[in-house]
Amino acid sequence: MFKIDEKSGSISFKLTSEMKLVDNVIRESQRFLKQCGISEFSGFKLVLRELLNNAIEHGNYNITERLARCRIEHISDKRFKITVQDEGKGFDYDELVMTLPEDPRRIRNRGYALVNAFSDQIDFNDRGNRVSVYITFIEETIYKVMKKDEWQIIIPSGDLTAATADNFRIRLIEMLDKGHSRYRFDFTHVADIDSVSLSVLIIFARTLSSKEDQGELEVVNMNSDLQELFHMTRMDRLYNIVSLT
Repeated sequence: MFKIDEKSGSISFKLTSEMKLVDNVIRESQRFLKQCGISEFSGFKLVLRELLNNAIEHGNYNITERLARCRIEHISDKRFKITVQDEGKGFDYDELVMTLPEDPRRIRNRGYALVNAFSDQIDFNDRGNRVSVYITFIEETIYKVMKKDEWQIIIPSGDLTAATADNFRIRLIEMLDKGHSRYRFDFTHVADIDSVSLSVLIIFARTLSSKEDQGELEVVNMNSDLQELFHMTRMDRLYNIVSLT
């Protein structure tokens, strides 16, 4: 048995304890997430599958007639709540080990460690046969690069933070290695820059200035807060702020 109940902002499933039905839940959940504007599902699928597998195998002991229930709620922006309940007697969740085992040969005790690694919060009911997991999708900033005349135009799709700094650094190094000397950063989509990404920009400017052809650096479409940040940190001595939004 497999039933779906979809409403605005949520989708619910009721299924008998058959592992083959877990794939149906995953497939329908991906469709629901797409409707909510989510395109990357890997971590979410892992969490959902582990919770359902655990409910069927350890909660319902693979007894087909026992039901597993699952509800996915879109609670705010990029945050979702997964609730899975089985018909078992429950367990003492205080005994759970939420870290991956040191020995990679150990098969058991990995499920909830993986769930914990990919989620914000895990809550159990008193009985231990219902678990609620919260997941927030963090959209990764990507860097579109265009060429106009002699300028390399870098357009980040979002904020420049520590989480995106490595990719940012790699893209800039790749362009330096190709011998480009004129760079224009378009901050139309950037609302925030942290100290780690500021360091990336400083190192990039210094590396460029150390070359024989010192090059040129510009920033366009920067908001007033970022303009003030560049002024306070003297970044405007390294980057020419051409236009503001």
